[in-house]
Order: sequence, then structure tokens, then C-alpha cells
Amino acid sequence: MEFRTDEQIIARARQIAPLADADLPPLINLVHGVREYCDLMESLMPELGGDIDVTKMSHNMDGDA
Repeated sequence: MEFRTDEQIIARARQIAPLADADLPPLINLVHGVREYCDLMESLMPELGGDIDVTKMSHNMDGDA
């Protein structure tokens, strides 16, 4: 589930931890900022599809495991 509305953010946050009402505005701003950044990064990155070999992602620069 994506948390796009303030109500969704608040509901999920309260499932995770007890929050005072004063904690909510900064948390909502943070979540909206992260979402905006992720949307921007997603729009800037090309579709890679199957072009990435994930079996080599744990290897170092020399290709060693």
C-alpha cells in the first residue's frame, strides 16, 4: 500500500509506534518529501527491466564474491 494521504500516513504510523498529535505534522511532511523524491527519481531513471544481473550485485569491483 502506498501512503499518499495524510490519513493513510497517520494510520500506518500509529500501527508502528505510539505518536502524539504534535508528532504528526513533521512526520507527514517527511513522508510527503520522501514520496516526492522517490517519484522524481523514478521519473529520471530509465527502465532497466532485465538488464541488471542481480546475481553479481554482492560482488566487489573486481567481480570477486
